[in-house]
Amino acid sequence: MDSTIEKIKSRKSWYSKEQKRDFPFAYALVALPVIQFAIFWGYVNASSLWLSFQDNHGAFTLNNFVKVYNAFTAVDEFGYNILDSLGRSLLIWVTNLFICFPCSIVTTYVLACKIRFHYVYRVIYILPGLMGSIVWARIVREFFSGSGPIVAIFKSLKIQLPSIALKNGLLTAADTAFPSLLIMTIILGLIGNNAVVTGAFSAVSEEIMESADLDGAGFWRKCFQIAIPCIWPTITTLLIFNLSGMFTSDVGVFLYTNGTGNPDCSTIGFMLFKITQVLSQQGADTQSYGYPAAFGLFLTVITLPVCLIGRHYLEKMCDKMMGV
Repeated sequence: MDSTIEKIKSRKSWYSKEQKRDFPFAYALVALPVIQFAIFWGYVNASSLWLSFQDNHGAFTLNNFVKVYNAFTAVDEFGYNILDSLGRSLLIWVTNLFICFPCSIVTTYVLACKIRFHYVYRVIYILPGLMGSIVWARIVREFFSGSGPIVAIFKSLKIQLPSIALKNGLLTAADTAFPSLLIMTIILGLIGNNAVVTGAFSAVSEEIMESADLDGAGFWRKCFQIAIPCIWPTITTLLIFNLSGMFTSDVGVFLYTNGTGNPDCSTIGFMLFKITQVLSQQGADTQSYGYPAAFGLFLTVITLPVCLIGRHYLEKMCDKMMGV
């Protein structure tokens, strides 16, 4: 016991009086983000957790989870089916993971190799991210409008489209809204994570690439057998983040459909937003949000083990790839 006290006293002597004067400033600097985290994450999630077990009068109930269970097989009171919305979110997630993500890695590598006009291509890739979301949503709606280029391409290929899609655009017709959103996902996904992956590729040793050139390695062999394995820790981190959005992948349904998104193109994110919006327009009490809160809790319970297990195997794969 005495030795422990002596160690603590000796540690206090590590800091000089000048250093101790900086402690209040350091604590004040850290206090703001800690308070923000406690309020906007801790309090919000704790209140949502308790809200999922409340009825419209604030009493304890499990009826909200019964509603969630029933909404998997039938349409809920708001006109949505959870299984359909979940299927669309998973389809968007699979599209991002197996199509957009590999393409963005390869595209970023090509630009990192400083091909001719690579600065021009890089600006073109970054340009959508520099626009405001409202401006970009307007461009997308015009892109998929009845007089837009996508409809013109379909007409040139002799593909029949619904009359309402030709009149009001592909994003307003029930049969073409979600396929159009998938096309938009692929287009935007080609530039996803461009800044992060570019930084990772720039850290790859030039000596390794020069050695590969001397050994006669081709462009694609250097890409898949040298560059990508060297940035595998970054790829692993991005994949872990991707796993966390498995059940909530969204493509801005509300923005791209001009707020007219219907159950035929709803995702989990849009469904939760629309239910909350309807309840707020009805002037519902706080306790009335128990159904979406219960569904959010259900998604958290499912997503957490998936992320933990996925992270475990991805890190093992990363260690194997790096030869650890």
